[in-house]
Amino acid sequence: MFDLKFISNVKKQDDKMKEIVSAVKKLEKLQTFVGIPADESARQSGDGINNAELLYIHTHGSAINGIPPRSVIEPSVEDDRETIGNILKEAAQAATSGNSSGAESALNKAGMRGQNVARDWFTNPKNSWAKNKPATVRKKGSAQPLIDTGELRKSITYVVKEK
Repeated sequence: MFDLKFISNVKKQDDKMKEIVSAVKKLEKLQTFVGIPADESARQSGDGINNAELLYIHTHGSAINGIPPRSVIEPSVEDDRETIGNILKEAAQAATSGNSSGAESALNKAGMRGQNVARDWFTNPKNSWAKNKPATVRKKGSAQPLIDTGELRKSITYVVKEK
């Protein structure tokens, strides 16, 4: 004689396992990026350089133009790695509980956190950026690097998309 209650419990556990596997597979296909997406990189200055290119120049510096390196994305995310790591842990925990929408929500939360810490990095004293040169201060009116219009700063965002 078969125990129908046992069979029912096995079926419920099998369904839950399928949810977990599905959620983990979905999470594996998603990536969170912080930066300046190509379709959102246009600038109003009309100098022929978009915001993504400008951020690249400032990240690596330009000896020809006398621009020292002033990295934004990597050091800001590294500085906040514990908090962002905990949010990514939430994504993994949600997926291993079979909650794929919770996992994706946590990835969006991590992306938003990365976006915000990168934007805040422009004025964070930990950035250790070289101050603007006197000629730049006269031209831009500020000794604080990279914030004269705020356009570059505001262009940093995040996306969650499939690999």
